[in-house]
Amino acid sequence: MILGIVGSPRKNRLTDRLVSRALEGVRAAGEEAEKVYLVDYEVRFYREGEKCCPDDLSVLCEEASAIILGAPVYYGDINGLTKDFMDTVRIRDANGKYALGIVIAGGTGKGLCSGIQSIYHFFYHRLLRGIDPTPVCRFNFERALDGLFRSGEKLARLSEERRPFKDLWDRIEYYEGLPYMNYTFLDEIMLLAGFLIDISKSPKMDEAKREYEEARRLIGRGMRVEAVRHAVRAYELLYF
Repeated sequence: MILGIVGSPRKNRLTDRLVSRALEGVRAAGEEAEKVYLVDYEVRFYREGEKCCPDDLSVLCEEASAIILGAPVYYGDINGLTKDFMDTVRIRDANGKYALGIVIAGGTGKGLCSGIQSIYHFFYHRLLRGIDPTPVCRFNFERALDGLFRSGEKLARLSEERRPFKDLWDRIEYYEGLPYMNYTFLDEIMLLAGFLIDISKSPKMDEAKREYEEARRLIGRGMRVEAVRHAVRAYELLYF
């Protein structure tokens, strides 16, 4: 069974839709799937010597062949409920268990990369083998739904055979190869500007593309600080 965990306190909203889409892919690949909402459990912030994550939720995570974790982004990072879960859940014998992380940043979209990094740092420290980091905002939401169906199918296939990490070297090497793990504020605003260029019909598109390409050119030359103004300009020209 593959477990989908919705970290948002609101059911049937964007985070829920994203996790559900990945679970559709799991089921399409012939695997059983179950979805839970953290808001249905009494997950408390960490206190030494206290049991802060309910046993039945920890057992579900331990028994699942793979995990999907989705969370909303509040002010540049995942929400507190999901963070409390990550701080306190017990997942014994997790080495090599596959996992998929999803975050959704509303409004401006900013924080989607730092948010996805938080979830994959959790996977890294718990020895889970994360795949396909999926940062989402309203500018790439529909595309993300399609991608998550495929990620769910992939997760189902991979979960048939666990691939434990051999050592710390192996684990760091693996996570260094995942997308978005080294994204900075500049990389994030470039990502968002790229999403907007893909979907916008603004009359300012040509100017935005020029700014975006100039930012890319400067980044390619190692002039990252100089690129910031152009990247921000490209984003702001198309932001709605």
